[in-house]
Amino acid sequence: MSTPVSSPSADDGESTRDKLTTAGVATGLGLGAVALTYIIILPLVFLVRQFEIPLPDSPLVLTTAELVIGQLLVMGGVSVLYLLWTGRGLSYVSVRRPTLVEALIVIAAPFGIIFVTAIITQLSLLAGIEPSQHALGGLTGVDPSFYLYLVPLMILIVGPFEELLYRGVVQSRLRESFGPVVAIVLASLIFASIHLPAHGFGSAGLASTAASLTALFGGSLVFGGIYEWTGNLTVVALVHGIYNGVLLTLLYIVTVYGPEMEALAANAETAAVLVGL
Repeated sequence: MSTPVSSPSADDGESTRDKLTTAGVATGLGLGAVALTYIIILPLVFLVRQFEIPLPDSPLVLTTAELVIGQLLVMGGVSVLYLLWTGRGLSYVSVRRPTLVEALIVIAAPFGIIFVTAIITQLSLLAGIEPSQHALGGLTGVDPSFYLYLVPLMILIVGPFEELLYRGVVQSRLRESFGPVVAIVLASLIFASIHLPAHGFGSAGLASTAASLTALFGGSLVFGGIYEWTGNLTVVALVHGIYNGVLLTLLYIVTVYGPEMEALAANAETAAVLVGL
C-alpha cells in the first residue's frame, strides 16, 4: 500500500499555522515577561502604601529592586521555565567564553549601535520629530552619580537577562519557523515594544514615541545580527550591557558638564565664523 501524500495546500496550511503559533508564543514570552513584572510590582507598591511601610529614599535602591524583579527574576525565570517545560533544555542557548574576534566585537559593537541609533534619531529630528525621553533621562532631583552606579547593573543584570529572553529564547524560537532574518526582525519588534512603558506609553506624543522605538528597533537589529553571527549569548549580553553603560556615562557627562559644553560649543561657533571671515 502506498503512503498517502499530503496535498500542497494542506502542507501550506500547516506551515502557516506553525508560523502563527511560533509568532504567538514568541510574542507571549516577550510581552508576557513585562506584564508579569507589573503584576508583581504593582501589588507590592499597593501594600507598601496601604501599610505605610517605610522605603529607602535612594533612587538607586528602588531602581536596583526593579531590575532584580523585572530582569533577573522574571525574564530569567520565564526563559528557564520555558526551556525546561518545552524540553529544549538550557543547552538551547549557547553560552561560552568569547573568542578573540568576539572580544573585539564586544569592544566595538556598542559604539556601532550608538552610531546606528544616532542616525535614526537625527533623521527623526530632520523630519521635525523630537524622540521621546526615556524615564531615566527624565529623573529630577537625583545626584548625577546615580547614572554611573547603574552601569554595573546594566552589565551584570540587564544585558544578560534581557538577551537571554529576547535573543536566546524568543529569537531562537522564531528562527525555527521563519529563518534567521525574519526572526531577527520580529524579535527586534517585540524588544522595541517592551520599552513603551519607559517612554510614558506615548505620553510625549505618538510620533515622538514612535521615533524613539524606531531607534531602539534599529539597535535591536544589531543585537540580533550579532547573536546570529556569533551564536554566543555571552557576546551579545556583554554588548548590550556595555552599550547601556556607555549611554548612562554620556548621560552623566551631559548632566554634570552640560552648561560648560554649551559654552564651549558657542565659543567654537564663534571661532569657526572668525576663521571663515
